[in-house]
Amino acid sequence: MIKEAGISIYLFLFKLFFAFFSLFPLKNKTVFLSSFGDNAYFLAKELAQSENHQIIFINQTRCKIDFSTIPTKNKKIYAFETLNILDTFLSIYHLATSKYVFVDNYAGVLSVIRFRKQVKCVQLWHAAGAIKKFGWSDPETGARSERAKYRFQQVYDRFQYIPVGSQQMADIFAESFHVDQSHFIYTGVPQTDFYFDASAKSRGLARVKHTYPVIEGKKVVLYAPTFRKDALHKMDLHLNVAEVIEKLGEDYVLLIRLHPSVQESTQLPDHPRVLLASGYPHISELLIASDILITDYSSIPVEFSLLRKKMIFFTYDSEDYGRTQGLWAENSLYFPGPIAKTTDQVIGHILDPEIDYEKIDRFKDHWNTYSTGQSTGQLIQAIYAETDL
Repeated sequence: MIKEAGISIYLFLFKLFFAFFSLFPLKNKTVFLSSFGDNAYFLAKELAQSENHQIIFINQTRCKIDFSTIPTKNKKIYAFETLNILDTFLSIYHLATSKYVFVDNYAGVLSVIRFRKQVKCVQLWHAAGAIKKFGWSDPETGARSERAKYRFQQVYDRFQYIPVGSQQMADIFAESFHVDQSHFIYTGVPQTDFYFDASAKSRGLARVKHTYPVIEGKKVVLYAPTFRKDALHKMDLHLNVAEVIEKLGEDYVLLIRLHPSVQESTQLPDHPRVLLASGYPHISELLIASDILITDYSSIPVEFSLLRKKMIFFTYDSEDYGRTQGLWAENSLYFPGPIAKTTDQVIGHILDPEIDYEKIDRFKDHWNTYSTGQSTGQLIQAIYAETDL
């Protein structure tokens, strides 16, 4: 109840400031409100080629992308919803005066604002696919207060355009956001363009090796579990990392990347071949450097499938997770690799050289139907008027 009251007060103040700034004229600029930032990064790099278009980055705390590397002087970067009150104030100004607004997650502030008719608001979702449920499909959403549920739908109703990489993802968004098919544009997902660019992949691999030189000449295993609702502050890794690294031997290095929503994990063993990579900004580059992916209910396999490498699904808590978070399905179109319930089973699958490429390819084509290497350009063509770039 107290939390709900605090949210209401914050949103009321946000609405007042937004209404005031809406008296200012709209400008030819794009705002990226990012929780994750991967898709925004690829889109912004392309937009940066225009000298007449300003780019504004409004970053929530969990966003790890360094947008200062975007090659344009016509940009501004702000911290959003932090103790930096001035940045949040300026963020509201830019949200109210930009012709193009992209968000990549649920953004509660959208529930209390009304964009002008000329503004295009795009939900540039942070994932190329979905294994776990969200929005109205989340089993726990129905238990929220009526005020919260009203706020949720107000946010979803702001999404005029939702780029997707597959019909499957469009259907999931339709159910999760209660929106109809007219909202979807089948451009593919911008961040997947990376996997079709040989030069970008080569540079990305070099950056990972520079950051983690110990991986040179090793087989790299990336463990990337998704979040649990009851473990956002500190996640207990059920994978016995010490046992994994001991039994795999000197040929292997284990990278561990927590979900951006998770603040920290339990103590990891102090070992030169165990590396915490949660702070590395680009998951796509970590995937390029990895030979094997271990995950659970994350959407990362949708991108990793474009590399046609082995995936192992460590779903030790599938029954509990399905009950609290919800899973869309538990078949090969969601889990295109061996499923393990124990650390020993994970180790066994790592050491097993067999890879079911047919299953991976079926999964890849199912989720990446429209993500074929030109998604960023296709999205820009769909959203922007030529006179604005």
